[in-house]
Amino acid sequence: MTAALPLLLRSHPHRTTASAESRDFQARVGHPAATDPAPCVLVLTRAADREIDELSLWLAARGIALVRLDSDRCADTDVQWDPFAGLLTRDGRTFRPRVCWLRYFDVDALRTAQTTPDAVQHVRDQWQALVAALAAHPGLHTLNSGARPGTPDRLTQLAAARAAGLRVPATLVTTRLDVAARALPGPGDLLVKSLGRHCVEPQPGRLRGVYPQRVSRASLDGEHRTGAPVLVQEYVAADRELRIHAVGGTLIGYAVTRPTPESLWTRPESITVRRCDIPADVAASLRTLLDRFRLDLAAFDLLDTPDGPVFLEVNPEFDWRWTEHGAGDTDTTNAVRALIAAATAPAPAPRGENR
Repeated sequence: MTAALPLLLRSHPHRTTASAESRDFQARVGHPAATDPAPCVLVLTRAADREIDELSLWLAARGIALVRLDSDRCADTDVQWDPFAGLLTRDGRTFRPRVCWLRYFDVDALRTAQTTPDAVQHVRDQWQALVAALAAHPGLHTLNSGARPGTPDRLTQLAAARAAGLRVPATLVTTRLDVAARALPGPGDLLVKSLGRHCVEPQPGRLRGVYPQRVSRASLDGEHRTGAPVLVQEYVAADRELRIHAVGGTLIGYAVTRPTPESLWTRPESITVRRCDIPADVAASLRTLLDRFRLDLAAFDLLDTPDGPVFLEVNPEFDWRWTEHGAGDTDTTNAVRALIAAATAPAPAPRGENR
């Protein structure tokens, strides 16, 4: 007998392909000429990270090397890391990373010539261990030092947001929707969401979206098993969402309107984005969360309701170009550039004594 698919995989079977071809300017053309070891910005991500593609070009124009370890391109990389000297050798050239930024590096995307399950798992484990060591090295300025894959998790985020004074939806983690329908207050609909990632990648480069699903309580007569733990929340009606970018303490607000929760993946052209103000009390609460989770860069998602904003989640690996494109500005890009420029600036030379 074949087991039923977990609930969140039963509908919205949107699949996409993430190319492993790099569009990074420095990866294609070369790094700025400099004497080895060259100072660099080290980014741990994947090839389809367009925000880093754009940053690479900007840094190249300023003579700063950007070195990437992309999880879908790294299997055949010639790399050495000296943890005592803090030196990274990549394809024969030696760099001294000043900044480390862990973004979308995910071993599920790793493409290896190994074929046996144990060999594939070994290769993935080794790369994951190296990436974790790089991001934790005390000699580097690590952006988002408190964030690792799956951290801060969604439940910790909700608890911290509530403690910081933000409203959050009534929430339960369960493997049975009928139990959640009885436990959560009110008669309204429920929203079923992934407790983990918003996608699965069963084969490198082949992703399947895992989208929130709205469920009526009336449809939950009898036993309804989900096949895996899921996050169930009261459905909160809102005409729009607030997407608030945080870059080095600067908060940049956008109002996002979309027809359905999955529109970002299935119908991106249906989404409208506008700049918006951020209430002072909300800004103060968000800065509390940034300090709590040690985040330099992040995006907060909140619902804009008549009774005030409702916190949904904070995303440390956020993409900002689509929001800027919709709103017609470059404020987040400019703030990220300023943050990276400050982090890579040489330390000032000690001032001599007056004689």
